[in-house]
Amino acid sequence: MRLERHYTMKGKRTNANHQKPKKTGRNHRPSNRILQVINLLLAENPMHLKKVMQEVEKGIIMRTLEKTGGNQRHAAKLLGLKYTTLNEKVKRYQIRFQKRPIDMMVF
Repeated sequence: MRLERHYTMKGKRTNANHQKPKKTGRNHRPSNRILQVINLLLAENPMHLKKVMQEVEKGIIMRTLEKTGGNQRHAAKLLGLKYTTLNEKVKRYQIRFQKRPIDMMVF
């Protein structure tokens, strides 16, 4: 077997077959809290990922609308969505909410 060698810019001789280990960056394991929620959801009713994600998204939208007193424009801004996108999701998930007067809202 022939071992190929090449020279780096600094003139050092190295093995061409030797590769540097890749940098791994951040650790992408989920936190314990996320694992607890996932295990709880799967223990009660085994669901497909899409269904779980829809339930989580619906809950987040409902809490945000509750926090904004039913103001979809403000809720969309907090969620980083366009108003029309939030409105479509509210209709898709059939979310019902009652608007509160502005003076009762908590920001």
